[in-house]
Amino acid sequence: MMKIDIPAMFASRAAVKNRVSGAGLNLEALKKIYGEVRAHDLLLQAVYFVKIENVFNHKVDAPWFTDESLCYLATEAPLSFGSSESESFYAGSHQCGYLTQRTSSDISITFMETTGAHIAKSYVACRALAFNDDGTINEPRKYAFKLTIGFLDPKDITKSPLRNSFIVAAQNITTEASSAGRSEVVKHSIDFLRLRPTYLSY
Repeated sequence: MMKIDIPAMFASRAAVKNRVSGAGLNLEALKKIYGEVRAHDLLLQAVYFVKIENVFNHKVDAPWFTDESLCYLATEAPLSFGSSESESFYAGSHQCGYLTQRTSSDISITFMETTGAHIAKSYVACRALAFNDDGTINEPRKYAFKLTIGFLDPKDITKSPLRNSFIVAAQNITTEASSAGRSEVVKHSIDFLRLRPTYLSY
């Protein structure tokens, strides 16, 4: 049977308690930190908006340019503020890195479809702006439009503390049909190509 050294055990606990208190993690400090964290209001994933604007005044029948309510059919929308590419080199035995250029990826948004196929018609109309019947392609200004994605303040939905806008083009659309999802809504996954870098608007 192992013999327990009671005095040594209490001495060890006292030492741990002293170390924790010395690190500022005692009960009073934790209460203060908790209060400071609780003071922050947090954004919610579900409280967001998507806005599509015909900023170049294209003469096109794209419902999402004229009916703002269609943008509320977006069920998933990624908000990105850009990324960077890098390269690395070796200095002796150490690996070092540095940034080389700014990069931006495509934006993929999922939309629920209406019985009038307004989302698909909008995509087809915007994509048609880029290509001519003779096989030529127009300059970006003739098919570009503005896409804005942002989060709303849950306590005041008139405020958008985090958002970004992009000059984009309609690039790709994917729709799945499934006999297993008899009660599921038809959804489109639409890829928007970023044409120009934009400023951060948060």
